[in-house]
Amino acid sequence: MLDTFLYILGILIFLVGIAVSVGLHEVGHYLPAKKFGVEVRQFMVGFGPTLFSKMRGETEFGIKALPLGGYILMSGMYPPATKPHRGLFANWINEARAEIAAQEDTEESRKFYQLSAPKKITIMLGGPVMNLLLGVVLIVVSLSGIGTLQNSLKVDQVYQCLEVDSAGLCEEGDPLTPAALAGLQPGDEVVAVNGELVTSWAQVTSRLEDKASSQLTVLRDGVEQTLTIEPIFMERAVYDAFGNLELDDQGNPLTRLTPVLGIRLQGVTTPVALDQALLFAGTSMIAMASFIVELPAQVYQVVASTLGFAERDPFGAVSIVGVGQLAGELTSADIGIDAKLASLLLLLGSLNLVLFVFNLVPLLPLDGGHVVGAVYEGAKRKIVKAVRGTDPGPIDTAKALPLAYFVWVVLIVTGLLLILADLVNPITLG
Repeated sequence: MLDTFLYILGILIFLVGIAVSVGLHEVGHYLPAKKFGVEVRQFMVGFGPTLFSKMRGETEFGIKALPLGGYILMSGMYPPATKPHRGLFANWINEARAEIAAQEDTEESRKFYQLSAPKKITIMLGGPVMNLLLGVVLIVVSLSGIGTLQNSLKVDQVYQCLEVDSAGLCEEGDPLTPAALAGLQPGDEVVAVNGELVTSWAQVTSRLEDKASSQLTVLRDGVEQTLTIEPIFMERAVYDAFGNLELDDQGNPLTRLTPVLGIRLQGVTTPVALDQALLFAGTSMIAMASFIVELPAQVYQVVASTLGFAERDPFGAVSIVGVGQLAGELTSADIGIDAKLASLLLLLGSLNLVLFVFNLVPLLPLDGGHVVGAVYEGAKRKIVKAVRGTDPGPIDTAKALPLAYFVWVVLIVTGLLLILADLVNPITLG
């Protein structure tokens, strides 16, 4: 019952964190827009039906039913047409422009399209930059303020055999583990290996790797005891200081022969240096950018695994539902409160870095698409002024509506496919 409560609590904490992240993203757009005098008519967190809203000045602030994003609605997103648009989507574009224009009675100087290109870029980058700052802060607090979960030197559990049945018991005739044969007990704290003092479990394993038989000095009830242990060597995956699986140049997991004793160690949160936390944030952003480039292939793999044609990649794409499930598993895991908090902050920090990188994709309706449009507009106006001596005015962003809607459809379909996969074939921490 308690595990279920903690699981649900983790999901709720995650949803609140998502809502705060989305809200701050929109604050990053809202503040420069107001600074530049643009009328902001709506500030909404979420999509779908409005659950709550309140007018403050000229802006309606509200929360919508689906916490999967947000938006601010600025006056003058589409400039008035200089001539009727013609083409395949002419009626669609003209009707959308007319509908929005009919709702706006703002003076021309306060409309978004009247801004210079640098001001438009500042407004559009404000949201992603807010996610970048929030992501880095959360990661630094998680890794340097609280710490990562590392193995301590104290034994938490001693296993009697390496393989157990469904009830967790050894079968008759199974050999005992090295720890059981040596007489290790829960609560023992390893202080030395072969007479050399140790301060981390990494030192213990490195000093056990060279010998078939070693002397462990343990502290038991305040008294030192020396035990003889003969570890078993097995191929195990290699993880870095942040718990990430290390890969070779071909992307395959690195493994090495590791001494296995047959114990579980007590965990302890150990803060990492600030520069290491910042390095982790930087390398995470690079990895996320690469991941987004590979997203179509990732989605294909997820769909194939959902249909039973392949195994699901535990490091592949997940939806917001999948990330929420991981948050629930973290809060219900058998680790300390500090480790749970650090893991949740790291999860939310990483998600904010995803929002930063993803929103920079140069496609409408993402912020990166608006930035590209502003850069193009600024370059065009400068060139035309230099050549013809006249200002051609702002570009007609309404013409990009078909592309924006197409991208929206792709994003929605992709999201639904990932959600289905997370419900049918979820990725778990185990």
